[in-house]
Amino acid sequence: MATLEGKARFRIDTDNTGAGIAIMVLTTATFAASDSTVKLIGAAVPLIALLSVRYLFQMIVLGVWEARRGSFSLFRTDNAKLQIVRALLLLTNSACTFAALRYLPLPVTTSLAMLAPLISTLLAALVLKDHVPRSKWAMVVIGFIGMLMVVRPGGSGFTWTVIFPIASATSFACFQVVSSHLSRVDDAATTNFLTALVATIVLCVAVWADQAQLLPEIARVTAASWMLVAFMATMATVGQLLMLQALRRAPLSVLTPFSYAQLAFASCFSWLLFGQAPDLWMAIGMCVIAASGIGTVLMHGRKAVAV
Repeated sequence: MATLEGKARFRIDTDNTGAGIAIMVLTTATFAASDSTVKLIGAAVPLIALLSVRYLFQMIVLGVWEARRGSFSLFRTDNAKLQIVRALLLLTNSACTFAALRYLPLPVTTSLAMLAPLISTLLAALVLKDHVPRSKWAMVVIGFIGMLMVVRPGGSGFTWTVIFPIASATSFACFQVVSSHLSRVDDAATTNFLTALVATIVLCVAVWADQAQLLPEIARVTAASWMLVAFMATMATVGQLLMLQALRRAPLSVLTPFSYAQLAFASCFSWLLFGQAPDLWMAIGMCVIAASGIGTVLMHGRKAVAV
């Protein structure tokens, strides 16, 4: 799923909102391509290996990218604890998304993961005790109705595996809250690099702890599967770099609604690669979720402007 990872300290170089939106839409296409590749890989590659390659590749590319720009502050942070928490939340989000893609159609996984803004509203009210206006609660209810249209409890396609994309959305909602705090103190490129670094370290420890079982499984992975893994990691990292470029051209509040373009790309790739086109009720549910999420974002944006 598209992740708006860190809105921090971006100076918008030019007043080029149109270019920022175009790059944002392209970003969603790369994330949808990455998710589609994960689904193509299926269970051919152990989940930990998939995650390890994804974050190791991102860490290396972002490190080189910033070094070429003459930036040597990638390890400087004003809140190391929050950086670690952020990395663990995003790692949880990725793990749940990858697991969901093994069991559920791509559009279902993507649409349920897009519930994150609505879950953020719930967390703000229930955990942070923030005042949530009725308009936002209405968006939460609408989003919940959209979710029911997508998963249809009691139907033949409904299984316990829907817990994975819902957990993905929940962890991403928490991730957004932490990112919002970090955006006030750290640069976005630094934050993304540290996220990849911490995730890579955690995954390396996990591989080492389970090496007796994991290494033989990795040895059985074919060259074709490793090529798909490399493509997946490339698309995910390109998406992160594109996101940084989009944020330099347009405000986050303008870009966020366009992240729902990922639903359209996911549906397209699902049809082309797997022959799984959303049925009528699923398509309506996806549109309802997108509308409720966009409404939540726009209302939040208006509140920020008013403040």
